[in-house]
Amino acid sequence: MQAYRFALDLTPGQERDLARHAGAARKAHNWALDRVKAVMAQRAAERSYGIGDDQLTPAVGWTLPALRREWNQVKDEVAPWWRECSKEAYNTGLDALARALKNWSDSRCGKRAGRPVGFPRRKSKRRTTPSVRFTTGVIRVAPDRKHVTLPRLGTIKLHESARKLARRRRDQ
Repeated sequence: MQAYRFALDLTPGQERDLARHAGAARKAHNWALDRVKAVMAQRAAERSYGIGDDQLTPAVGWTLPALRREWNQVKDEVAPWWRECSKEAYNTGLDALARALKNWSDSRCGKRAGRPVGFPRRKSKRRTTPSVRFTTGVIRVAPDRKHVTLPRLGTIKLHESARKLARRRRDQ
């Protein structure tokens, strides 16, 4: 698997759309993190009351598929505007959280080398770099290799040539 990063020359409208997608990723990440923390706190409180493990509140899975299932069940209440963005935006936020939770868990268990990793934090609109990844859907490079088509965003002008990506897409 190969990833590519390109600088974009965006119009003001495309800039707004991309910011909306990054905000959607942040929203999904923060919602899922709050959900995980709430369930962990609830289970800890129930244990302190002497409730058996078989009667505890069901745990929330920390894997990407489990988080995505949880998100899909509540996305209409949590983010009624969810249809405005690509599913990749929400997947980006949930994937980042799944990786962060795994790193934290592995760090606590001693499976991860290096310094200890802290529990994941909420993403802030002002402190975090807005980002979104597109891994599926229609991703096309124009013949001039200066434009790329992304899901829900349309055709975007690149600041540099996408020759390497175009060659890689042609080989598949």
